[in-house]
Amino acid sequence: MARDLQQQKEEIRDRSDIVAVIGQYTRLVRSGKNWKGLCPFHSDRNPSFYVNPQGQYYKCFSCGESGDIFTFIQKKENLDFLEAMEALAKRAGIEFERREENPEQKSERDEMFELNRLATQYYKERLALSPDAQSYLANRAILKSTQEQFDIGYAPPDWEGLSFYLQRKQANISLAVKVGLLKSRQPANNGYYDTFRNRIIFPIHDLNQRVIAFGGRALGDDPAKYLNSEQSAIFDKSRTLYGLCFARKHLTEKNSPVFVEGYVDVVTAHQAGFQQCVATLGTSMTEEHGRMLVRYSPKVIVCYDGDSAGVKATLRASAIWETLGVESAEVRIARLPAGDDPDSVLKRGDTALFQQALDSAIPRVEYQIELALQPYDLTNSDARASALKELLPILTTVSSLVERDRYIQRNAYLHPTYAYNAGRAIMQIATEVEEMAKRTKGKISARDQDYPLTEQMNRSPLIEQPSGNRPSGSSSQTAYAANREWKGKGQRSKGSNRAYGDPTTPTPTLTQMTSIEKVERQVLRALFVADWRSLILSRIEAEHLVTSIGKQLFERIARTPANEEGEIDKARLFHTLEAEEENPDVEDDPFANDHELLERYGIAENTALKIVSNEPLTEASVHDCIRRIRRYNEDKQKQELAQLLQRTDTTAEEHTLYVRQFHQKVRELRGLPTSTDAE
Repeated sequence: MARDLQQQKEEIRDRSDIVAVIGQYTRLVRSGKNWKGLCPFHSDRNPSFYVNPQGQYYKCFSCGESGDIFTFIQKKENLDFLEAMEALAKRAGIEFERREENPEQKSERDEMFELNRLATQYYKERLALSPDAQSYLANRAILKSTQEQFDIGYAPPDWEGLSFYLQRKQANISLAVKVGLLKSRQPANNGYYDTFRNRIIFPIHDLNQRVIAFGGRALGDDPAKYLNSEQSAIFDKSRTLYGLCFARKHLTEKNSPVFVEGYVDVVTAHQAGFQQCVATLGTSMTEEHGRMLVRYSPKVIVCYDGDSAGVKATLRASAIWETLGVESAEVRIARLPAGDDPDSVLKRGDTALFQQALDSAIPRVEYQIELALQPYDLTNSDARASALKELLPILTTVSSLVERDRYIQRNAYLHPTYAYNAGRAIMQIATEVEEMAKRTKGKISARDQDYPLTEQMNRSPLIEQPSGNRPSGSSSQTAYAANREWKGKGQRSKGSNRAYGDPTTPTPTLTQMTSIEKVERQVLRALFVADWRSLILSRIEAEHLVTSIGKQLFERIARTPANEEGEIDKARLFHTLEAEEENPDVEDDPFANDHELLERYGIAENTALKIVSNEPLTEASVHDCIRRIRRYNEDKQKQELAQLLQRTDTTAEEHTLYVRQFHQKVRELRGLPTSTDAE
């Protein structure tokens, strides 16, 4: 007789060590009866994440994430409850028994996996019928066996090829739209068309080798060279690495993972025997990517293209890896000859050159120093002095004093006094680097000091520009102290009778925003950034926002098409709003003549759309904003449910029903299984 899920759940919990499981994702150290470490759910600088082995739960006192071992695996591996149970059961050596399911009652996730399987089959069938697609792959030296391993296919130019195929298979078409395979024609209910057309298709697999999304490489003159599936319930690109399902079997501390730039680079590398290569999916490396790989090895090699975009992505990936807070974490950069990338090197069969590039990969600081020195003629003393100035900020980023001294000694020859007093040159460089590090550490910006110095320093238009009537004094600190009653957005402090600048000119003011409205503003800013747009649209809907204006602007940004880099053209959006403002005959559009919308979110009346912000956008801040918006809505729902319990005009049966609904909703909001889940 099959055991019920609750029995299996308790057996899995008893046989699993929560410290050992969570310790695979972040380094934990004992702290009394608990274990603590850096939180794996946000960018944690100080250990705020605690695991209690007696109570079998975890909690982060910084971001608020908490739960048991099942909740942790669900969130970290993007699994539903049953999948998390199955994964933990396998780890504990327990046979997991799923209850018999009615085929007509498959979960939505299962249907999504099935749709992607059917789509993969369709694309592979069409590849076999397309000489052009086969010729492209042959020219890229991708073998038939490699095509089969990676399930590579082809989407023909037909607008409805996959749509008709799925209909013949009696698949759920509306869910195919949700998973990103099809798009709805406009107006609504006017049919569907294929998302991918005339593209080589690279299916994206999860760690269980199930297809969760697709990437398409254009064969024609489509301006979007690469196109990826949108975020879905089974696909989160910030937590997915292309090729990891094949690479993870080959990753060890001695065989470090290698980041390359794209699908073809990964495929070609694996085909050539470099099976430790992986790639991100249309976005830069994130902390989630780093935490996924650090479980296999604390060291990573980055091998991107040598162009400006590749250099920028390399430095960003290095910064992410170095801030993971993992002991002995190390990132190195592999350098290929100018104009080469992994695909071009391996396609011509030069595997020795690629292996040499990996073996001779250098640390991030050394790589930055090489880049900084390239433009200078180091045979010239003035050029050497200028080059040394370029190196000083780089050296401040080296936290280890031993490593810093090593780089200082290696580059001390750039100092003007090195030729006749090397020791003095080294000491002077070390002193200047130390002073620079102290000046930049914890530096407070002008905006954080509530003083609007200039538009450039404030990083956004000022409500009132500083005028010639600014108080006298040689230092900005004197001016800041003399004008303490003036707050950052041109508003007067309470009790102030003096105007700033011309006393006859009224000071424009903005309505003070609440903290949650400021969070809403950050979310709207992040919608313009390719790295965050898909993430936000997959986690938040317009109705989740706080203000009606915010909801309207969210809808407008969400339906504004992105460019080929995945970003929103701000100038284009501004001109659209401007055109609607000039056209009073626009009907059924909440944005027409909406001056408040423009002013509330700081849309400057020029060709550049700017949204005022006090904070820079980082992965941690975006995830925190999403969490706070969702928590705000959860609290709002709880309050509405609590009000039902306080009603006095209900029968005993209705009151019992409200109580049951309340507890079910609370469990749902907390991510816990409802009573029916555990039956």
